[in-house]
This record gives sequence, C-alpha cells and structure tokens, in this order.
Amino acid sequence: MFDVVIIGSGFGGAVAAARAGLFAQGSGRRVLVLDKGIDPTGRFDPLSDGPPLNEQGNRFQHSLAPDYLTELGELFTDPRGAYRSGVPSMNVVTGKGLGGGSLLYDGVSLRAPSLVFDQVRRGRRLWPAAFSRAALQPWYRVVEQQLRVHKLEWTDANVPHWQLATKRDFVFAEGCRRIGATAAPLKLATFQDANEGWWNQGQRFSGRQDLTKNYLSTAHAAGVELRTGHDVDTIAPTNDGYVVKGVDTRGGKKVEFEIECRVLIVAAGAIASSALLLRSRDHFVGERTLDRGDEDNGRAVLGQHLSSNGDYGVTGRVGADFERAVESFKGKPMSSFCPSFWPEHQFILIPFHAAPLYPALEQITTMNPPEHPNALGRGSTKVAERGDGKRARNWGADFKRQLTEFGTRSLTMGCLALDACEGEILADADRVRVQWRETSERTEERWSAAVDAMRRIYEALGGELFCDNYRKDGTVNTSHPLGGCRMADEATEGVVDPFGEAFGNRNLFVMDGAIIPSALGVNPSLTIAAVAEHLMDRLIRGDGTEALADRLA
Repeated sequence: MFDVVIIGSGFGGAVAAARAGLFAQGSGRRVLVLDKGIDPTGRFDPLSDGPPLNEQGNRFQHSLAPDYLTELGELFTDPRGAYRSGVPSMNVVTGKGLGGGSLLYDGVSLRAPSLVFDQVRRGRRLWPAAFSRAALQPWYRVVEQQLRVHKLEWTDANVPHWQLATKRDFVFAEGCRRIGATAAPLKLATFQDANEGWWNQGQRFSGRQDLTKNYLSTAHAAGVELRTGHDVDTIAPTNDGYVVKGVDTRGGKKVEFEIECRVLIVAAGAIASSALLLRSRDHFVGERTLDRGDEDNGRAVLGQHLSSNGDYGVTGRVGADFERAVESFKGKPMSSFCPSFWPEHQFILIPFHAAPLYPALEQITTMNPPEHPNALGRGSTKVAERGDGKRARNWGADFKRQLTEFGTRSLTMGCLALDACEGEILADADRVRVQWRETSERTEERWSAAVDAMRRIYEALGGELFCDNYRKDGTVNTSHPLGGCRMADEATEGVVDPFGEAFGNRNLFVMDGAIIPSALGVNPSLTIAAVAEHLMDRLIRGDGTEALADRLA
C-alpha cells in the first residue's frame, strides 16, 4: 500500500511528485510515480527500457525517425479523418515518458494574461473564484525559479549567445514592423544552452530545462519511487483509497499490476487523464460518480470542453529579394513573439522551426500556395493549380523545388488564442479519440484575424502564405491540449473542485492540463505547473481543504 500514487510526470505530475516527496521525506510514507513511457535519463528507473545512453548521459537523439519519436510523444486523433484530404479532424500531440510534455516542448514560459482568468461561459466565470493572475503570481515565480526561466534579448554584448534571439526572429520582427505590429523576445526555460536546436525531439544537451533536471530530481532525491513503462488502464475506489490497474511493459514483457494507495493524483495530461477517468466511470457509481453532468443542457462534463489553446500554425515563403536569410533551423525553435493583437483579438503570434517533414505530411500546412490566399474559415480553400492545370504537390519535383529554398526562404509561424474549448475526448477500452466537430463564431473570428495578420506579414516581406491544414481540410492541430476534466466551483460545471479533488471522491485528485478551465492564449506549461504548485501547497498546509497529513492519518 502506497500513501500517494501519482499517474504521470509532466508539468502537473512532476510538481506533485516533488512536493509530496518533500512532505513524506523521513516519515516512512511512500510516494510512487507511474509513467507509461521510458526514463530518458537512465537514472530514475533502472528497469526502464530504451536505447543505450549517449555521450551526454541520456537517451535523447537528434532524429526524426518514427521509432524514436513514438518513444517521446503520442498522437491522438480521430482515425476517421486523420491524414485524409478533405475530411475534418483533430490531431493532438502530447509528451510521453518521464518528464511528460517537457520532453518535447520548446521551453516557452509565459504567464497567462489577467483577462484569461475572467472569461465567462453562459454568464458564469470559467475559472473558480479562487483563481486569478494575482493569486498565481507567487507560484509563477516559484516555477520560473525551478525551471531557470530567462528572458531572451535581441542583441547585447553583455549577454551570452544562448540568451539571444535567432536570425529567424529578426525576419519575423521586421515583418511585424512593416504591418505596424511589434515583436519581443520570449522567456524560455533554458540555462547555458548549446543553441544546436532539436528541442522538440528531446534535448541531448543540458540547456533546455526539462522536468528531469528539476522537479523530478527533487522527487527522486526525496525518496519518491519512479516506475516507467506502466500503462494504467483503470482506477477504482476501495474501502480506504484507490486501486490502480494496468500493464507493466518493461523488459519487453506485459505484466499486469494492481497498486493500492490512500491518495491518488491523476496527472497524465489533458487527453490521457480524461481518457483514464472515462474508462473508469463504471467503477464510480451513485454519489461517487465522476461526472455529475451539466445542469443547463444535460450534457456530460467529463471529456468535454477540450481546448486546443487556439493553436493555428502556417508556413510561408519570404520574398527572394528580402535581405535576410531565415535560417529557421538554427538555434532555439522559438525565441520571439508578437503580443500586438492580444488587446483586440486575444491571440499572440510566434515564429518557430518546423522541419520540412511536417509540411510534407501536410501537418501543420502544405508547402504550396492556396487557391484563394485571402480565404478564411474551416475548409475555405484548397491548394492552387500549377501553370499546367495540375494540383501542386508536397512530393516529387514540386517538393524538391521547395526544399532548395527551405533554409533561406521558408518561415513557419502560428498563433495561440482564446478558443471556446470546442473539442471532445472519447475513450473506451480499446482506443482514445479526439474531435473538433464545429468551430464557434468567436474562435473563428480570432483565427481569421490571426491568419490575416500572418498573411500580411509574409506579403510585407515580399513572400506568400501557403495553404494551411485548417483552411484546406478543416483539421485542428495542437500540442497544447487543455481541459476534459474541468476545475469548477460547482459539480455541475466541472469534474474537480477548486482544490483539484474530484467531486464526491475524497482523496482522488487531477493535477495537470486536464483541469485548466479555459484556453490560455500562451504556451500553457508554466500555468499548469503554477496551478499544481498552488494546489499542492494548499493540500499540504490544509488551507481551505483537509490537510494531506490528516488524509493519511
């Protein structure tokens, strides 16, 4: 019997593991972390599978090989529409392995604007009353210190090279200037980075601060046991806690396990945490049901209100006469952003590096011009025809011509916006699906404004915007999923209360992106971790809720 079990080790689970570990240290209490992926460091779980350690002492590779990438991340989609031209779908990429999303993220660490916490739905505030930008300020500072967040600079003789923006960002900044907007350097979780890129394929070098370098190290040092290769199928209540059931896949075997605990914290990420609770619903009946439903429209709450965080990515070409080469592949994947459109439209723009493999797969975008460059809205246009009347292609001679200028002329950028959480998670014993059936008028307006702004930037640089996946096929792509187990003041509006505890289920918590009640409009990792810090602090101190020590007495 463990005192605390934490499922998942991303920005919520790692924080919970570190704080629970420090709480339990020296007391004889047992804390366990379960993760379905591998231990990329080779230090936390000696039984973890994975390739041999490299010369940097970890298992990360600078590679786009599918076998390698599937060890670091997962793709959730609706198989009825994924990768099929003309069929709308939703694609969600999430982290996998010890460290969760931090294994794939670009280190962007922005605090959510105050406006985010005041959003309303049907006249009700989306966030619980206890949450605001001011309430999270001290926890933002704690996380920034743990992740060694630094604000980058454009140029400064007194700043080391790893704290400077990239060449790509000067091109983006000039495009912003030409349309009357402003670009600024980002804040990143980095320290003495080697500036060799490859952040979102796993960082071999020590610069980017993934969670194995901070929170998980703290947890491990405090005596927390970390088990990888543990794929959890279901959870169920017992007389004095919970039982976690699944399969241990380490060593190339599949061994079923059952683990009992007093306190259970689900932190597998927005999609996986929601799916786990959906698969486990039959074990929670009567007053312990995991989903009280939405009193206003009779719909379920669990698995609903999935946000893409307003992700919308595009690729385009900078004009041949523009004086600077883009060189997007050099240095950090992200290092600047444009906040100019936030006050009016609630979105930001960020340039980033997308390897040509992704446009070749038409995710996030094609590398071909659209039939109607000014078209806006889901499925509003298609790839333009070539001079011979045939459709341009992302393969063969067409693609080869594009690749000859990819390093110097191609520029990828995207927006993050306040969407209306239109997504849905569906799960059963065999599979997990995500859907984005319709886009609300409000989200459409913001995305349309964002696409128009990005098109104007390309044109101001003498180039053009290519046809993106949303305007071509109606597909929503995101690596920033939020929601599915919304946190709320009332059970009819959410799955967990303002302390992260499941309504009607004492000692069952969710602490990750699944409980975030709304889109954030900025990269979400810092806010997810700050919310987890806030919740763990109140749980351990017993501030407004039963203290952890009393729960384990």
